[in-house]
Amino acid sequence: MKKQVRRILIACLLFVLAACSPPAAIPTQLPTVQILRSTSSSATAIVEPPTSASRKDIETYTVVEGDSISGIASIFGMQPETVLWANYDLLLDDPDFLLPGMQLTILPVDGIYHQAGGGDSVQSLAAFFAADAEAIIDWPGNEIDANNPQIFIGQWVLIPGGQRGLLRRFIPNLPRYAMAVDPIEYGGGACPENVFVDLAGDGQYSWPVDDPTVRGDGFWSAHPGLDLAIAVDGEVRAADDGVVVFSGWSNFGYGNTIMLDHGNGDFTLYAGLSSVIATCGTSVEQGEGIAIGGMSGHPAEPFVHFELRRGEEFLDPREVIK
Repeated sequence: MKKQVRRILIACLLFVLAACSPPAAIPTQLPTVQILRSTSSSATAIVEPPTSASRKDIETYTVVEGDSISGIASIFGMQPETVLWANYDLLLDDPDFLLPGMQLTILPVDGIYHQAGGGDSVQSLAAFFAADAEAIIDWPGNEIDANNPQIFIGQWVLIPGGQRGLLRRFIPNLPRYAMAVDPIEYGGGACPENVFVDLAGDGQYSWPVDDPTVRGDGFWSAHPGLDLAIAVDGEVRAADDGVVVFSGWSNFGYGNTIMLDHGNGDFTLYAGLSSVIATCGTSVEQGEGIAIGGMSGHPAEPFVHFELRRGEEFLDPREVIK
């Protein structure tokens, strides 16, 4: 009982903080699902209009212990992006906000479920969500007259094959010479001043935890990292030599976070921590303890959200660390 109460309290805190952080801009032109560049084919989301589907009705799924967005999507034969998009009110486009007991909306086909507003039409929705107007009209649940394809304010419209960008923010790469960012915007982990240290890693990365078992979501477009299992008091270690450019609370939904600049164009990020050890501007060596594992960014269970970035690309750590 205490454990469940704690999870709910943490989830509420994360929800409030994420909602209070500066919102991402609503796209004004054709959105695309892939707003992050990745070298992994598994992270590229391409949602095609379905040619057939055995399910015709929108369903509700109750999240259980150990679930992940990608895992739930696979149960229903869906793209994980579809599950995430359909449940923005609960998840804020962040897969790590998933909690046991949540009631998720599951669409019968990949795409977007949109409540029409003023000025919306079949053609405008098809254009905005990069979908096929005929598919919208033909979907029986939309109850749109093909001879007079009108939709009304407040009407929920299923848009088969539709896609959109993510309405959430990611911490950008913070080079050591430009790591001083606004703590009101970024959170208490923002570093107060830049540093100029001649230190670079060799690019031969190691895992930041003892057992790199993926416990939450894997690597995909809305989750450009791995959730690695760890004990609440387990040590998190630097994956390579680097300089600490962010250390502490993040307002972007990561919880307690550390980011390392490895001096060679690469950055690693460690999030969901219970506490940080390495402080802003500190030089750390590969394998050195930099934080303690916890549940601050994902209240369902303890794990470390680990990202490996090369320039503007997000890399799947499993394809880099051998």
